[in-house]
Amino acid sequence: MLKSWSHCTELKTTVQLMDAMQETIGWETYLTAGTKALGLSRYDDAEKLFQKALMEARKELQDGAKPTGDVPASIADTETTDSLNAISSPKSGYSSASSSESSSDLDCESRSTAANSLVGDNAQLAEIGVARISAKMGELYLVQGKFKESESFLKQALDLFERTHGKDSKPVADCLTEMGAVYRAQGKYSSVEALLRRALTIYESEDSEQQDPLEVATMLGNLADFLRAHGKYNAAEPLFQRALAKRESVLGPDHPSIGPYLHNLALLYHAEGKYDQAEPLYTRAVRMFEETWGPDHPSVATVLNYQAELYRMLGDFARSEKIHWRALKIRQTVLGLQHPSTAQTLSNLALLFHIQCKYDQAEPLYQSLLEIRTKDWGPKHMHVAEVLNSLAEVYHDQEKYSEAEPLYWRAVEIIQENMGHDHPTVAKALRRLAHLYEEQENFSEADRLYRWGLGVSEKALGAEHPEVAELVARYAALQRKLILDDDNDDTTEILWRD
Repeated sequence: MLKSWSHCTELKTTVQLMDAMQETIGWETYLTAGTKALGLSRYDDAEKLFQKALMEARKELQDGAKPTGDVPASIADTETTDSLNAISSPKSGYSSASSSESSSDLDCESRSTAANSLVGDNAQLAEIGVARISAKMGELYLVQGKFKESESFLKQALDLFERTHGKDSKPVADCLTEMGAVYRAQGKYSSVEALLRRALTIYESEDSEQQDPLEVATMLGNLADFLRAHGKYNAAEPLFQRALAKRESVLGPDHPSIGPYLHNLALLYHAEGKYDQAEPLYTRAVRMFEETWGPDHPSVATVLNYQAELYRMLGDFARSEKIHWRALKIRQTVLGLQHPSTAQTLSNLALLFHIQCKYDQAEPLYQSLLEIRTKDWGPKHMHVAEVLNSLAEVYHDQEKYSEAEPLYWRAVEIIQENMGHDHPTVAKALRRLAHLYEEQENFSEADRLYRWGLGVSEKALGAEHPEVAELVARYAALQRKLILDDDNDDTTEILWRD
């Protein structure tokens, strides 16, 4: 009777332990839920879920790292284990004392080995869990623009992944890619290329059977885009081409995901001046974006904006204007007049009219742009200085000197405040003002500004720099003009005396 009661008690205890385990939510569940919340842009929910996941994983890591004597009673408690063994044993009766002691020693040794093995497995799984959660938190904070927090979590994840999976593993490559994005967003460009190249090497070193060509294509595209943005066109071009070829070979030439790759390669050819190669890629990208998102999607307007700029550079102003107006309509309708992308299209249209000397169309666009930039960035931002210079040039070209002069001076003040008094951009602004005064025959003020600009540019760039040479040439031309004017004045005076 006593034996049956003992068996029932142990069974009840085991069931209770199992029920408790089922009621406990593990870190995997929190991680899965947090990942879904991140995908739905529910960032606050994702953060809370990831934090709970991290707390549970660290708790498991601490528990798993304990020595055998501290493992849970269900594993290490001798009395409980003996009772459970008795339940499962088909034998009855009593053994000799020596046999009992020997069996007990073997059981203890077996339990110790199993417990230590379980401790090691749990610790490793929990460590991998901490790495995975840290990587996701790094991704979350990157999306939110919290770059310091993102960098901290990604570094932790990278360290853990290198320890648990090896330095050449795919999780390490994924982490390196995210870190590259964080450093790029922070402007830490010197660290980005090495991270992306290491990640690409890991992706490409995988066995052909395990290698995912689409992942390799994405990595190629990431590195190529960074190189393009930093003017390394020769290095970027073959990477873009390989990325596009891999995607097309797997998905076909008309798959929606091909569009961004076409656009990026078009941008590269555009920047290299290979306009004949860029043009058909822009056309394909526009068509694919329209088919994917519809004709009035902002992504369509982005490609149209660059396509229009390409036609401007080709001198096809009519086509450029038509496409710019379409891009402006999309952006103004979907994003609003005050959106930075809308302002960029306004700026491009104004420049298009300006270079065609259509001042009556360029002027109101620059004025609208100035209002938008001032509202968005404040009256002393460099974006405001850029528009002030452009609007001043429109007035200058029309010989409206009294309207151009104060705008040029405002731009100089903003540039000095933002970039310092000895920055080359200051010299450029002073050159514009000097030219304005020269055209008004205010030679003394022009002379002062040219010399001021020369001092700034020589200090910043060195005497041999092309911009310095150009400024020296302008100043020399002014001096020749002054000498010629002096000679003419002297001749006039002598004739008058005669």
